Amino acid sequence: MSTVFDGTVVIVGGGVAGLVSAQLLQEAGAQVVVIERNETIGGLARSFRYDGFSFDCGPHRFHTENPNVKAYLDRVIQGDGTLFPRRSEVYFQGKYYRWPLHPKNLVQLPKPMAARAGIDLVANTFKEYQIDNFEQYVLRQYGPTLYEHFFRGYSEKFLGIHPRETHPDWAKVGINRAIIDDKLQMQNLAQLVKSTLTQFNKVEIPFLYPTEGMQQAWEKVSAIIEARGGRILSGVGARMEGQNGRVTKVWAGEESFEPSVVIWTAPITLAMSQLGLEVPHLPYLGLLLYNVAVECDIPRRYQWCYYGADDIVFNRISVPRFFSESTVPDATSTGLCVEVTCMEGDARWEHAERLTDWVVDDLVKVGLIPNRRVVHDVWVERIPESYPIYHKHYPRDLEQARRGLATFENLHLAGRTGMFWYNNMDHSIENAMQLCKRLLRDAGRAEIEEETLAAGIA
Repeated sequence: MSTVFDGTVVIVGGGVAGLVSAQLLQEAGAQVVVIERNETIGGLARSFRYDGFSFDCGPHRFHTENPNVKAYLDRVIQGDGTLFPRRSEVYFQGKYYRWPLHPKNLVQLPKPMAARAGIDLVANTFKEYQIDNFEQYVLRQYGPTLYEHFFRGYSEKFLGIHPRETHPDWAKVGINRAIIDDKLQMQNLAQLVKSTLTQFNKVEIPFLYPTEGMQQAWEKVSAIIEARGGRILSGVGARMEGQNGRVTKVWAGEESFEPSVVIWTAPITLAMSQLGLEVPHLPYLGLLLYNVAVECDIPRRYQWCYYGADDIVFNRISVPRFFSESTVPDATSTGLCVEVTCMEGDARWEHAERLTDWVVDDLVKVGLIPNRRVVHDVWVERIPESYPIYHKHYPRDLEQARRGLATFENLHLAGRTGMFWYNNMDHSIENAMQLCKRLLRDAGRAEIEEETLAAGIA
């Protein structure tokens, strides 16, 4: 079995997992090449810059309890970042609520709804649920009132499939990703109330964000890789060839490499297709970004907010200015990153620009801007394969994919799209570290692994 030191390590995908893997393996002595289909590196964590504004692909920020990830981020950011307390919200029945819930939100809820939710908590003690889909999971954990008024509509609006056809993992993982704070338990109404009551004197979680936008972090990593002799090929797709249980060649446009190891962070379905394997049903959700520049302040001070109502076109909005003031050209301007989900190739995807007026009108409707006249410009970006869709039978199909790809002994999956894994950036960094440690062990270079641990980078 060849190792990372027997030739070129080819990393397909220049997102978080790919770039971190390339940097760590290169620093351990490996020769690395990163192939990225987009002109800009960063993957789902890249930024878009125009007219002095910087927008990310949604609300990206760093927060981790892992000391190795913290050490890595300190080394990459090098003090060139902002620290800020979290403020996120949810827009529900025409009102804004702090998220995760704060005690003062309890008095904002309509009294009949709050009463029914409390009854649900008692009633669920005596009910049995067959938890094999999103609907059953949320009914068991939160009760029918919150399910009907919030979770059902938001999930169906976001994914485009009914909660009965959605795997319960989407609820488990999605709720945790939205909450972020590991100390908060929100898996049922009792935990919800308990966690809410603990918020009275709670100090908000500090988040870390690169001063000039998230792209700044990946440009620094890219510069480190290239300064040490690594190659980053952007704006070109990758194509694999395999034979006798190995990936024998990886093409980047007209250039080819014979890899010792391949780290694949592109869609898992694309890897199967290229290697001649039967492709299971593992679809990805597309994302439309409407990056709206407005010449005014906005009344809400959140960094991001969820919008579940089906009469509002967008699902979530983030405000880069409240991550860092350097993401706007001046103090009188605000950027709004407005997200609309769809399937790649559907009518929304193909004609995304036609939704621009609807997006702007809904910004007025939810009270973020006073009128259309304050809008300086709107830039539309299409992001394919942004989220794995956890349909009801996805574990079976994912296992089929993993078994098929495992027959290629020098191929390793990583990252959100490569592993079909709904994760955050911090998880991708940790995933890359764990993969690199395993590859170094397989190479019999335990002393290098210990050195990287001592340096706080793995």
